[in-house]
Amino acid sequence: RGLYVHGSVGSGKSYLMDMFHDSCSTDGAVASRRGSRRAHFHEFMLNVHGRVHDFKRSRPRCDPIPPVAESLAREARLLCFDEFQVSDIADAMIVRRLFTKLFDAGVVVVATSNRAPEELYEGGLNRQLFLPFVDTLKGACDVVEMGSEVDYRRLGGASGKDASQTYFWPSNDAATAERLKHIFSSAGSDNDSDGCEQPQPRTIPVMMGRSVHVALSNSFAGWFDFRELCHRPLGAADYLAIARRFPVVIVENVPRLGAQLHNEARRFVTLVDVLYEARTRLILSAEVPLSELFVGFEADVVTNDGDEEVAVAGLDDGKQVVEAVYVDGKGGSSSSHSTTMLRTKDGEDVEWSATGRVGVSLAQLSAVRDVAFSFLRAESRLAEMSRESWGT
Repeated sequence: RGLYVHGSVGSGKSYLMDMFHDSCSTDGAVASRRGSRRAHFHEFMLNVHGRVHDFKRSRPRCDPIPPVAESLAREARLLCFDEFQVSDIADAMIVRRLFTKLFDAGVVVVATSNRAPEELYEGGLNRQLFLPFVDTLKGACDVVEMGSEVDYRRLGGASGKDASQTYFWPSNDAATAERLKHIFSSAGSDNDSDGCEQPQPRTIPVMMGRSVHVALSNSFAGWFDFRELCHRPLGAADYLAIARRFPVVIVENVPRLGAQLHNEARRFVTLVDVLYEARTRLILSAEVPLSELFVGFEADVVTNDGDEEVAVAGLDDGKQVVEAVYVDGKGGSSSSHSTTMLRTKDGEDVEWSATGRVGVSLAQLSAVRDVAFSFLRAESRLAEMSRESWGT
């Protein structure tokens, strides 16, 4: 049987899984037969999407999931995943079918997650199609909760001196700009006897024929503005390509992140996850101190007429604090039949479409909830990544 370990951030889930995988990858029985594989779930799903893409190019009328599952099962009997999560319908439908076939093929899965199995893809579109997989997962894996509330990354985290070498604020300060220039120009100087090449733009290939443009780079470092990485429709594949190319990544002008910048915050958290997994050195300049970078908010799942929705509570966007969400049958500017209303802390009723939260709808609020939850993980990881030994 497999194992599904869930719990709070920094509780040691990944550490324990890595110890287990290392012990199985030496001379153990697992390694002697089909082998094992350890991957961040982002990276694994990118690989799966790539295999599906390649299969569909040569056989567009055929179902790609069975052959993809068969090839994965041939390559590894044991699959270890860090940060198992499902946040969109495309992954939800692939995960359900793919893992059912992997389990049928005898593949053992050991996974860590911040979510209990019952909470995976919570509030997602057409979640009822995904729910059978929860029972399949629990049937194939023992579920263990790590109940520790201690964040061990913070206990062993960076000192103030370490943090001052990787996180600079405010962004618009002249001293901050000079520090970033110095880090960029000296990146890799200890490893390159000829010094770094002259700064230049660069285009990095990404999977499936895509590419990502880097406006400023040298041999060892890529320098980005926050808007370049997080205001554009980039994802884990793009960030993984950047991590594989540059040992050092500089991101400047990071704003304070909350619900108003939901899409940008989600991309930034994904960037941190990918760079953390790759042990890439991350240098940031931001609008505010790290302790104030992530603005917490909550989102709750509610059920109306059997349909799940996600409601925001305690969301402070600088204008309104949302206390409740409900459906008004009288209609509104976006619908002649019904509209979703938010009730603020002051008792004011505001139509959801009039709140000005661009890019956020109730259908997307499951992703919003994951972003809010992932802030804790991102802040914890940034603390660990600020250590002087990180990336060495």
